[in-house]
Amino acid sequence: MKAKIIVFLFIVTAAFTNVCAQDDHILPAQADAIRSLAVEHGFTMQTLSDYLAQKWGGPMNNLSRKDAAALIQLFQSSNPPIPLEANQTAAPVSVPIQTPPPVQQQNTIVLPQSTVQSKQQALIIAEFLEIGMSKRFHLVDGNIIQGVIARIDSGICSIETVDGVLNIPAKDILEETAEITKRDGSRYVGPVLKESVEDITLRSKYGDVIVDKRDIQTMNRYHGGRLVQWAEEKKTFYRGNVVLTDIFFDPTAFPLEPNSLYISALSLGYGFTDRFMVRTSFGNNFSGDLNLQPIIQFYTQRTATNRIAAAVGMDMYSHHDMTSVISKYARFIKEDKVGGKAINELPSTFSISDALSKSYKKNFYAEFYIVLSHRWTLESGRGEMGYHLGFRTNTLPIYRDEVLASGYKWSSDNLGKVPFRFWAAFEYDLMKDLKLAANIWADNGYRYRTLNQVIKDYLRETPFIIDGLDGEERTVDFDFGLLYAVNESLRIGIHFQHPYLALFWRIVEF
Repeated sequence: MKAKIIVFLFIVTAAFTNVCAQDDHILPAQADAIRSLAVEHGFTMQTLSDYLAQKWGGPMNNLSRKDAAALIQLFQSSNPPIPLEANQTAAPVSVPIQTPPPVQQQNTIVLPQSTVQSKQQALIIAEFLEIGMSKRFHLVDGNIIQGVIARIDSGICSIETVDGVLNIPAKDILEETAEITKRDGSRYVGPVLKESVEDITLRSKYGDVIVDKRDIQTMNRYHGGRLVQWAEEKKTFYRGNVVLTDIFFDPTAFPLEPNSLYISALSLGYGFTDRFMVRTSFGNNFSGDLNLQPIIQFYTQRTATNRIAAAVGMDMYSHHDMTSVISKYARFIKEDKVGGKAINELPSTFSISDALSKSYKKNFYAEFYIVLSHRWTLESGRGEMGYHLGFRTNTLPIYRDEVLASGYKWSSDNLGKVPFRFWAAFEYDLMKDLKLAANIWADNGYRYRTLNQVIKDYLRETPFIIDGLDGEERTVDFDFGLLYAVNESLRIGIHFQHPYLALFWRIVEF
């Protein structure tokens, strides 16, 4: 119980610290108001960013609520800010970015500034267009076109789409600007040049920046200078926030990301590299059974839309209470007498420790597994789906005959001679923050138990460990459920088999 209180206090403290740290940060409504007022006074997202860097000491995300309120009042005053001239902009900051290749004049359109400014009170027209731009083009009449600019001739852009080539006047194409903050704190603002399932390319006055979407923490988009709300953008998400290292206790071949710590209801885990992580069951540790559960990804293959990986893992227990192991295979252990019953059929007064040899009640124990995983992006771009195939066994056969006390024996049932578990798991992103997961398995040590039975077992004599004899033996079974990303760190899930509820608290870059 003391351990549960410690974990609970840790989670509450982390959440409270996170909330308190943001008390004085600019509100989203204030940021939207500043952007709208800036556009009304002739700013683009780039010139607004330059103005904030020079006059307010940094990007909008760094403003306090007090500063944001003062800036809003300034925009509404009789002497509002105006866009900085070219020679007034903040000094460029050196960043490792890709320098854009030279573009011939006939392949690029730069609209006259007067044309752009004449539209600013309503919608901002794209300031430049060039051959090779590949993305969604938003038009003044509300049309949205996905394609690539193949040719520009006399102010007409020929855009190749899956529906054919469309000839669209450049003056009808809205500017699309993105404001990106990466997980490492880097921030880029500029018009969108290209966008794929995996990355997005922005143009800045320092060069073209290619940002991997996995590294994006927040991103605001502006079409024609107007902020696009997340409710409109969520239909085009690319990778869900719920990334799984295991599905209902069966591991995947994708370890936790480097320098990340997670806490669940049963275990802790830490990612050392993108191919190696270690878990530990704190319930066993508290009872004196120190354990380490490393997993190593030994094979990986990756393309823009596919990830295939294979991994091996070993769960090692130094002083393992073998009652938890024997309880899984109780149906294969019988009384050593004619007509003897299996130990799971004996009266409730029977204790499973009575069937164990005293020298094997606590012993070194290990489990081994191998898993193959495949995840790929859906053709629509709306998230990912994947499957995971695995096999697990353990060291019980090494001392199978010696582990039982006198008066008990293993049955002759071939099904129980070698411990095994085969599983096939499936995952699918329903929404950016919601994932469907399912699993089917063949396990000669599996028992179906109700929620009430699981709760009692989890809190009984050895807390945090499932080692009871109750439950219905089923070699083949399946499970499915939903997992939800509450925020950047917390994941919760519900499914219909043991352990029914899932809790996963992740601390990135611990």
